[in-house]
Amino acid sequence: MAKLLKQFGLAAALMLLAALQASAQEATTHLTPQLLASYAKSQFTPTAEKIKQADAEKDCLTKAIYHEARGEPEAGQWAVAQVIINRVKHHKYPNTVCGVVYQNAHKANRCQFSFACDGKSDNGGNGNRIVRVSWVKAGLIANHVFKQYQNEKSVELLPDTTLFYHAKRVSPSWASAYQPVKTIGAHIFYTPL
Repeated sequence: MAKLLKQFGLAAALMLLAALQASAQEATTHLTPQLLASYAKSQFTPTAEKIKQADAEKDCLTKAIYHEARGEPEAGQWAVAQVIINRVKHHKYPNTVCGVVYQNAHKANRCQFSFACDGKSDNGGNGNRIVRVSWVKAGLIANHVFKQYQNEKSVELLPDTTLFYHAKRVSPSWASAYQPVKTIGAHIFYTPL
């Protein structure tokens, strides 16, 4: 009986292997040089270019966190990063971090983030120890948040619908059209109604 089970098991495994090989061969017969060339032209991005794009995105996120929230509690810095990523995911905003951060930057006082159109350098971390530490911290938060975004995970500090914030010291006219969801440090965060 044991001999029969062994032989039956081996025979079934051989049949399955033959079927898989036939299926793989059939699938590759449809993969033509023309199809590969078309894919390479339209959809393929070399790894080096992907790394360069990701680094640029993280740099834009670092700059936004640094300029918008470096003096805030750490939770406020994470929240600013989350708002930017929420906008990237939202259909009404550009689909890249740099696109969101620098949206309307060419228009004086009409940009989404004030540092992007104030005419000053956006680079940070130059100065005393506190400034340098703030820059490094913003970079660490940006790296983590961007990796979460790439892995389709959320920061989960604010609802994913949170798209806006402003400093408590100002009262923008647009704020009444949105629902406040959280106050962190000197910022109030909002979601559409």
